Amino acid sequence: MVDDGMNSEPSLLEIADRLESLMEMIASLPVVAGFDAFVDEVFQIVGNRESAAVFERVKTIREFEKWVGASAGKSGLREAVLIERSAGGCAVNQGDGLTSLGFPLTSFASTGSDSVFDAFRKKCCRLENLDLEPGRTVAYEFEDGKLMLCSVGHLAQLNSDYLRKHFIQGPFRESCSSAAAIVLTGWSVFSQMNDCWRFLQSEALAGLGNRPRLFFDLADPASRSPSDLVEMLEVLRGFEAIGPVTLSLNGNEANQLAKVVGINEVDGNRLDCERQATALRERAGISEVGIHCLRFATSATESETVTVNSAYTPSPSKSVGAGDRFNAGWLAGLLLHFPQASQLLLGSACSGFFVRNARSATLPELAGFLRDWSKN
Repeated sequence: MVDDGMNSEPSLLEIADRLESLMEMIASLPVVAGFDAFVDEVFQIVGNRESAAVFERVKTIREFEKWVGASAGKSGLREAVLIERSAGGCAVNQGDGLTSLGFPLTSFASTGSDSVFDAFRKKCCRLENLDLEPGRTVAYEFEDGKLMLCSVGHLAQLNSDYLRKHFIQGPFRESCSSAAAIVLTGWSVFSQMNDCWRFLQSEALAGLGNRPRLFFDLADPASRSPSDLVEMLEVLRGFEAIGPVTLSLNGNEANQLAKVVGINEVDGNRLDCERQATALRERAGISEVGIHCLRFATSATESETVTVNSAYTPSPSKSVGAGDRFNAGWLAGLLLHFPQASQLLLGSACSGFFVRNARSATLPELAGFLRDWSKN
């Protein structure tokens, strides 16, 4: 099923109207999020500098790839211009998107003492530092994607022993017991996260009576072994005993998972992406798998598989964190009980607003974006 958001039900205008009508409900839907926090430094690579203040950037990854390849066996030098230093990480970025929409957020993350997280801290109902310094990301941004290099070795300190010491009693268990949703992100950057997930299932989250929605984003698992990925899928299934599980992937992440479990990789074809999402959901044994790409987003549940267009722009103001804002909008739709296609359209709208404005949308701004989108 392909929903273009304009000619089929529900329409973007209907989604905007319903979103505004549920504004007061959002305050009664608390979310708990963890565990990754990063300091992101976003760079653009100079292709041609015209003056001290003006330069033309290298626009695409393929253009950069050609330069890198030509430098093999020699050397190469390019100027990289720091565009922004900001709070990042999937948990922080998705949390920022959710709090901007009005959801009460309690965050448990590796924020350390860096002041770059002060603004996010103020938006949270509660931000608990995990006594870990944040990860560090150097991101090179292009019109057709981004390249991110991360320093995460110290995050291996987050293990089941740490969680057992801090999470059996206290604010984590208390917050989760009243949460509408629990967001767990950044699996790829925590080398001990499979054991952490087992601990959460067997001890920290065992016996919750509220059946919260559980929402997962792995972050790019390219550096993890195939055996780790297979094990992760097996452990992920265990969260279904606590609440319905949604796994959010981008196209690259979906192909990586598909490869290690013998499912076909895909390359931008919508029907193939639907088949891949369906196969991954069945293989994982969870409630839902979604795949978001530049031009569209797909979601597979037991009852249906849907695909919607994205709010794509060829000239984003910022792309780092766009997928996390997609997740924020998608989770908002889940918690507000929107139809499946509408959930994805809310995700696409949140991401579309973010890449154009380099910040998360408030609920009125998101409704306005949906109405503008309906006209174009």
